[in-house]
Amino acid sequence: MLAPFLDRLSDEELDAIPYGVIQLDTACHVMACNQAETDNAGLTGRPIGRHFFHEVYPSANVPEFHDKVTRGVADGHLDETFCFTFCCDLMPRRVLVRAYYAGRTDTVWLFTSKPDGSPFDRASSIRSCIRPTPSHGIDLRTFRVA
Repeated sequence: MLAPFLDRLSDEELDAIPYGVIQLDTACHVMACNQAETDNAGLTGRPIGRHFFHEVYPSANVPEFHDKVTRGVADGHLDETFCFTFCCDLMPRRVLVRAYYAGRTDTVWLFTSKPDGSPFDRASSIRSCIRPTPSHGIDLRTFRVA
């Protein structure tokens, strides 16, 4: 079981994990979020204390995601893996999600990865994928000397 181990990690140790890691309380407020998740989701800072389904990821407030988490908390058992597409401001983000309820701490852990289950590429984030587009035949990515 990974979740009890994660409870004891510092923010720096969570940040060393190349997968997205989010911890929620039973009311679905974010308790922890690592750097891989904030980078790959294009979040500005860690959303600690914010409601996961209403403020952080409103596109996840659908039955196939929200109901799995709330039902798992109510039942005291959640251990599911599923693909999901977050509708972010910049572009859709398809990920593999593992949702796990940790009864000892009464929290939900969400782990995200690339759809094939591989870790996120730490060298690039969603922000680094955005490049200026050429306008009127001028490539804004190259410097021009007049």
